[in-house]
Amino acid sequence: MIEIRQPGTRVTIQDAGRPGYRHLGIPKSGAADKLSFALANFMVGNPWNTPALECVLGGQHFKFHKDLTVAIAGAEMWAQVNGQNVENFSSFKVRAGDILTFSFARIGCRAYLALPGGVEGSEFLGSVSTYLQAGLGGLQGRALQARDTLKSPDVKPQARTIPKGYKPLMSNHVVLRAVEGPEFYDLSLDSQRHLFVNPFRATQNTNRMGARLKGNLVQPKVAHSMTSSPLLPGTLQCPPDGQPILAMADGHCTGGYYRGLQVIRADLWQMGQIKPGTRISFRRSIGEDAHEVLSRRNVFYGSLMEGFSF
Repeated sequence: MIEIRQPGTRVTIQDAGRPGYRHLGIPKSGAADKLSFALANFMVGNPWNTPALECVLGGQHFKFHKDLTVAIAGAEMWAQVNGQNVENFSSFKVRAGDILTFSFARIGCRAYLALPGGVEGSEFLGSVSTYLQAGLGGLQGRALQARDTLKSPDVKPQARTIPKGYKPLMSNHVVLRAVEGPEFYDLSLDSQRHLFVNPFRATQNTNRMGARLKGNLVQPKVAHSMTSSPLLPGTLQCPPDGQPILAMADGHCTGGYYRGLQVIRADLWQMGQIKPGTRISFRRSIGEDAHEVLSRRNVFYGSLMEGFSF
């Protein structure tokens, strides 16, 4: 139904991921921006966790081989069908032979393309999400290439519009609420302050595994070796060079660096829009319990998309 004419920077098949296997060294993976991914599926009438295409930084060209209703959401990439602009966070009809193009990502990093019924991929541990480091899921465990053709179930689309107030705002300055990590108080007082006061910038060494950040040095009071400990998406590691690393969707399951901060679960979706050059600020989660914030956001979006949770 859909052919990859140009894969751009990168395009992979993603769904809601494969939770519950970190003890085996397998990260959850899945859509890096879970909210935009879910909204794209919502707009074509799919369950929120239906496999879709995750497009990174733009440059993708897709050709359709059947009349379809499709949807896009996430980063602003100046999408066009046959040279005509289409609105972000919208569903629209395409005809056989039409070509959808994404330009460069001027705001955000990842856009999602959803088709009615989703796209087919290789399942591993209950998910078709592509985990490139281990070659799992997706299409042969790899990023999609030019001339790849993907199939989709023959289902009737139910085009829907996102109600007012549910569409997230994209920005090149990502603000993440966070709580102190297990080794936060092992950091110097200046470093503790820097984490919550001064913004960082994502370097070129940024991908689905992690984002290396540049800014004020974050260093311990007294340097000492640390036993490898569990990591989660949103864990901010503080290596000896003083430049923090933010663990992303495909991040390692354990690590031996100080864990300075942990991004609250309700804000993890925003990390999927971090690209090289993105400014990142951390805000201490004070006066609002992270569990209450998560519960409210789950209720809000769960009322729109059945079964959805951050």
